[in-house]
Amino acid sequence: MDDRQNLRSQEALTLAADAAALLLASGAETSRAQETAEILFRSFGTGELQAYVLTNGVIAVPLEHSLPGGVRNVPNSSVNLMRVAAVNELSRQAAAGRVSLAQARCRLDEIKHLPELEDWKQMLACGIGCACSGVMFGGGAWEALAASIAGMCVQALLLWLARTGINRIFSRLAGAALVVSVITLVGLVLPGLNQNPPTIGALMPLTPGVALTMSIRDFISGDYLSGTIRLIDALLTAGCIACGVGLALMVWAFVLGGGAR
Repeated sequence: MDDRQNLRSQEALTLAADAAALLLASGAETSRAQETAEILFRSFGTGELQAYVLTNGVIAVPLEHSLPGGVRNVPNSSVNLMRVAAVNELSRQAAAGRVSLAQARCRLDEIKHLPELEDWKQMLACGIGCACSGVMFGGGAWEALAASIAGMCVQALLLWLARTGINRIFSRLAGAALVVSVITLVGLVLPGLNQNPPTIGALMPLTPGVALTMSIRDFISGDYLSGTIRLIDALLTAGCIACGVGLALMVWAFVLGGGAR
């Protein structure tokens, strides 16, 4: 009986650690990942779990069993709210006793393999969002069009760089430089174009809004280490965007003889 209970506890521990790691990889805050791991482990009658979650890792240790702790490394993360919502729903169902441990394991595996949106849909959504941002920052119809073109181009670049394994620092720097380049080229075709609104609008997908928001939430919840890490990430990303914009402006100013704005 003890062996069966230990096996069940080990399976629950693996499930809890995997769920917390998936939440982190999908852009959830550390407090949500920690709470979800503890709820899942407790829901299957396996006792209490002590989970310690950072922005790039999970350490989960059962308090009432002599089992090795579960450790998960999360080197990279991206925002995928569908997965976050699905894991949250799974934890609620487990807490209510509506799913068994085996069913929860299968459901978590399904969540891991939820398909991403097609590339063209992501590019289209980015283009529409950038166009709206361009108008919001004072642009007109032509500025919205320029921002939309730049937004779709930068999203295509980010998708390609993500598949090649390029780190986030370089991808943000390259993306910012591409935005300036595309807007400058559109400005050559449309000499009366005000380049500031579309440039700012097309840079919006690169801005570290999620990292900054999560940093504030971590600080509020008392997790100062994770909050500091996310804040540094946000500042570093913002610095990369500024460097990319500055370098591209310098290059185009040299090429056009001071014509780039």
